[in-house]
Amino acid sequence: MAKTRIAVAGAGYIGLAHMGVAQQSPTCTLSAIVDPALVTEAIAAKAGVPLYKSLDELFEKDRPDGVILATPNPLHLEHGLKCIAAGVPALLEKPIASTVREGEALVTEVDKTGAKVLIGHHRAHSPIMARAKELIDEGRLGKLVAGRF
Repeated sequence: MAKTRIAVAGAGYIGLAHMGVAQQSPTCTLSAIVDPALVTEAIAAKAGVPLYKSLDELFEKDRPDGVILATPNPLHLEHGLKCIAAGVPALLEKPIASTVREGEALVTEVDKTGAKVLIGHHRAHSPIMARAKELIDEGRLGKLVAGRF
């Protein structure tokens, strides 16, 4: 069975984490990195995958099964729309966009096209957050008046 080919756009901290998971996965493979920074050349060479400077270049030359968008927040709408237009499913790291209006624009396009876009939030799977929820549910922290997740 062929592995699912995943490209990662954005080679910062979160992008590197996604790359590592793809490289260790029994079902996925890292197929490409998308990032305009010069330092990314060494990362792509070490990973043994092609480097593209933009999503446009990626989609012109390759067709991954999915793209993980770990790019700066102000680029989320633009990059999400590019994946939708290319018909490539995307995991978009949080936040969905920089503004509510941009987030609504992306959701509207997903609804209109039926595109597959997932918003990633790593804390949803955190054992620390699960334990914190248990403590809250048990009432062990008293009455909560504020929180930051």
